[in-house]
Amino acid sequence: MPSLITDRFDLARRLIERRRRLSAAVDGRPILLMGHCSQSRNFLANERSFRQDSTFLYFVGISHPGAAAVIEADGLTTLFLPPVDPGAALWTGAVPAAAFWQGLSGAERCRDINDLVAGHYLTLPLCEPHANARASALSGQALDPSQPSASGSADLRAAVVELRMARDEQELAEQRAAIAVTALAQRAAMQATHPGVTDTAIEALIVAIFSLHGMDAAYRSIVTPRGEILHGHAEGKELTEGQLLLVDAGAESTIGYAADITRTWPVNGRFDGRQKAVYSIVLAANRAATSVLAPGIPYSQAHIEAARVLCAGLVDLDLLCGDVDGLVEQGAHAVFFPHGIGHLLGLDVHDMELLGDEVGYEPGVERSTQFGLSFLRLQRPMREGVVVTIEPGIYFVPGVIGDQSLRESLGDSVNWQQAEQWLGFGGIRIEDDVLITSSGHEVLSAAIPSEVAQIEALVGSGRPPFERLLGL
Repeated sequence: MPSLITDRFDLARRLIERRRRLSAAVDGRPILLMGHCSQSRNFLANERSFRQDSTFLYFVGISHPGAAAVIEADGLTTLFLPPVDPGAALWTGAVPAAAFWQGLSGAERCRDINDLVAGHYLTLPLCEPHANARASALSGQALDPSQPSASGSADLRAAVVELRMARDEQELAEQRAAIAVTALAQRAAMQATHPGVTDTAIEALIVAIFSLHGMDAAYRSIVTPRGEILHGHAEGKELTEGQLLLVDAGAESTIGYAADITRTWPVNGRFDGRQKAVYSIVLAANRAATSVLAPGIPYSQAHIEAARVLCAGLVDLDLLCGDVDGLVEQGAHAVFFPHGIGHLLGLDVHDMELLGDEVGYEPGVERSTQFGLSFLRLQRPMREGVVVTIEPGIYFVPGVIGDQSLRESLGDSVNWQQAEQWLGFGGIRIEDDVLITSSGHEVLSAAIPSEVAQIEALVGSGRPPFERLLGL
């Protein structure tokens, strides 16, 4: 293993090169990168866990609340830091000197944040309100994270998207580490699942394993027997016989790279007939979508491949009626698969989504207005080093199945009466993290069981020790 100081020097060199390339992409115009500020809960000293803005992390590399950086021609960088509170050491220990943060970032200069003055900077919106307001004031631009494609500097957005799109080897090592820890957590969650355990206990186990490996969750974990709620969360309820548990959880590496993986399994350890039928369709869709991924292939093709498999399976279940090609063109599958096949994955779990649709769509290409397809977050041709998720699903959502406008537009392509008989089933999603390689792709999350027999062999197999661990 390289020494820590060697790793620091290596990271600083990579950051310096990234900033040089960023500066060159905007012809040396000055760039303001504002980091996030710390946020409080209930009272000022009760700070929430700090997470730095991802673009700031990518180019500056430090998780220091309230920091900023100005990048000038040839990547010359001035790091701006807030003054140290002399009383902070009492509560948090010795505070690293400014030289420490400057060394980590490789910045040529370091100054007090109060020396940062307004200028004609290129800048980007942030999601943290105080930092976003300060960036707006310093740059003279109205930054609105709710309207990312019309906010901030278009040239800078395009340059950042280009540089952050593909992972280098160091980034991939971070992402692989996060995925490996996620695999441990998801396997443990399967082993701990049985009727009578609560959804919150399973979530706690997952987060505990992340923490034991020095990682946080990349997003709030989705742990729910109500899989039809796409972003449902644990509610402290006991899991029961016959339910499916959907777990969408991913760790975040120590420098911010995300995993995002979903598995769905039976609470009692055995899929019943209907569950196995739907699960098998979703798994086949996952495999079909993944199989087409390669450099130059539009990501939207993976979505269409998944839709074709889902439509064929739903016809077999008498939930859709008609020719597969016609059903896909019509978008009938979206009644049961109402979201896109996945998204970019990197420093953000939905990587760079804060920068708008130009991240996922090429210039001149707009999102479809068709229900379901309109939620596809990524259309671009794939290229080596890109990491994406592939996450097909089948869901029985009351609000979708009962939607009158969909019933009118899709007509008898959907067996609405049969669909109503499936309400209460929930939903199944199978999500993998996939790297685009020079020759095709690599499923980074392949170590997490997804075949029916693998899952049935694992669910509940660690029940006694996990019950003791969870205090049950």
